[in-house]
Amino acid sequence: MKFYCIWVVTGLEEAYVKEMQEMLDSDQCGLKGKLYFLKKQMRLKKGTMYYDALFPGYVFIETDEIDFQNFFPLMRGKGFIRFLPQNNDIRALYEKDLGIIRTILKYGTTIPIVNVVFDVNDRIQLLDGPFKEISGTVTAVNRRNKRVNIEVELMNGIRLVGLTYQEVQKV
Repeated sequence: MKFYCIWVVTGLEEAYVKEMQEMLDSDQCGLKGKLYFLKKQMRLKKGTMYYDALFPGYVFIETDEIDFQNFFPLMRGKGFIRFLPQNNDIRALYEKDLGIIRTILKYGTTIPIVNVVFDVNDRIQLLDGPFKEISGTVTAVNRRNKRVNIEVELMNGIRLVGLTYQEVQKV
């Protein structure tokens, strides 16, 4: 199976997945596959839990399809912007990106709060969860809200990922 990335309007990812997955599951198009929108669990200062987009504006499709003409029905979904890198040049994720997505999906589509070990401007070390084998550079730390922003290489660029952590330990 190969994974492809679809760019959609930020905030419409879940609606897009729901609408298009129904179409993929029916016989309305020749494309068969599974759509994924990745989320992360977050916590407010008061302890209230909520979920936020892990990669805002990005939806991933897993399929065996090689005939890109069958991808065109996905362009009709509400919020669709384009396939990455371009609609006329649809490419599967590179091995490095594919490894990240598959590692995350081992834990489901929602990332729980993870344990981290870090110093600002250092490479981050993640202790558990789907990011266990992934490293990134710390760009910001909010110890009061127990949040850390890291930069990771994904989809031919640097992406900022905000994570919530449970426990911080010095190396």
